[in-house]
Amino acid sequence: MQDLYFIASKVVWFFLEPLHILALLVALWAISRWLGSRLAGWLSVMTLLWVLALGATPLWNSLLHQHETAIPLQQPNRIEGIIVLGGAFNEMVTEAHNQVSLNGAAERMTATVQLMRQYPDAPVIFSGFSGRFIRGTLSESDLALRFFEEMTGQTERIILENQSRNTYENALYTKDLVGFSGEGSWLLVTSAFHMPRAYEIFKDQGIPVIPYPTDYRSRLPSREFRWDLGIGAEQVSLLLHEWVGLWVYRLTQKH
Repeated sequence: MQDLYFIASKVVWFFLEPLHILALLVALWAISRWLGSRLAGWLSVMTLLWVLALGATPLWNSLLHQHETAIPLQQPNRIEGIIVLGGAFNEMVTEAHNQVSLNGAAERMTATVQLMRQYPDAPVIFSGFSGRFIRGTLSESDLALRFFEEMTGQTERIILENQSRNTYENALYTKDLVGFSGEGSWLLVTSAFHMPRAYEIFKDQGIPVIPYPTDYRSRLPSREFRWDLGIGAEQVSLLLHEWVGLWVYRLTQKH
């Protein structure tokens, strides 16, 4: 069932990606124009409206800022340990060049290194196998272990959860690993846009987590009055991915 859910999520998201929608509208317009269909006029209007909507960064930035700040950062004096979610590695780039390659979510990992210094006795659980449909020979956990060894010179504190492919599986498989410890809370490290969904899912699994969001993507709403198709498409993509992911989780997997 989990395999079917994973595959379905990848297929559905392919068609929900904002730039893929734009490409589909353009393709349909071209076909309609070639066939001489009256739909060509409507499709040209829809394409123009979609382009304008994607570029309206004040709207999407404001919504993303609200989403990213819904669960603020907390940093207690004492914790049981640190949980960092995968998603920060370029596995195939690492495989090609034999250097650990980080993507735009790199702060998940760099923030964890800083937290390891701040909490020198806290164990660190890295949760992530691969969220890719087609993956390479290296898992995210493989790269995480190498990253921590290169950055800190130690791996004794690192516990790898090397099965999960999505946020629900992150929580499901991490639940078994936190049982070895006491009843204290764990810092949950992930991107700010991902925190509302991750926090809810981990809490539903009964894992006592304290949010530590990183990797913010939004600016102050009052400073984002401009039109930018690239930034707008990225912000819409993040919002849609999280909204749809949380909605589907609540309907299908929430206990």
